[in-house]
Amino acid sequence: MKATAEEVAARASELAAQKRLTDREVSIDATGKPDLLRDMRRGRMPSAERLQALADTLSTTVDFLMGRTPSSVRPGEDPPASMDRLPRDVPVFGTALGANLDVEDGGTVVSVEMTIIEMTDVIDRVLRHPGIAGDMDAYSLTVVGQSMSPRWDDGDPIYITTKRQASLGDYVVAQIRDGSEEVVCAMVKKLIGRRSDALQLEQFNPPLRFWLPLTMVARLHPVLTPRELAGQY
Repeated sequence: MKATAEEVAARASELAAQKRLTDREVSIDATGKPDLLRDMRRGRMPSAERLQALADTLSTTVDFLMGRTPSSVRPGEDPPASMDRLPRDVPVFGTALGANLDVEDGGTVVSVEMTIIEMTDVIDRVLRHPGIAGDMDAYSLTVVGQSMSPRWDDGDPIYITTKRQASLGDYVVAQIRDGSEEVVCAMVKKLIGRRSDALQLEQFNPPLRFWLPLTMVARLHPVLTPRELAGQY
């Protein structure tokens, strides 16, 4: 008997919960949009390509999602470690909504949503997922504001790595300094361009692309995807 979209969504949600991921996070990582699992619960079966992307995000197989095999483990892989046994030692630094930053872009001044970031204020500790088991400098922040919705909403947690350089297409945390080297705030955006003196960043709400001078950037760190957190690079 062929699996229904609702049954596939239920299996996907169960795996997502085991990985401490929300349905929304899984949907966005698989398709770039937040509604995949919600649409499946309404009876809409995704294409074979999207179903494979969903399986990849969850580190499982399409056969498992479709109910054709009882094991969620991919052939040749070891069963994943229990999330309950993962250490809760990744620092969460304090964040708060700050004043907007005015940036000149193409002769026009645009206002960009900023986040106050307290890199010395550890307010919590969160799970160290398998993909960052050896990344002891990884950290977590809580998204504030709505500038990256629907990718992230206000209050969503993100994990950030310092172990690799941000690439075009990555979501990033750009730490912004004042006249000295002190980091005073940050912005969570998508990196879409580079030049010798600036980074081109994008936000979704309201839609905006702008150039940020490198003189203002203290550090640029990529935000980890669910696949990276699961160790599926």
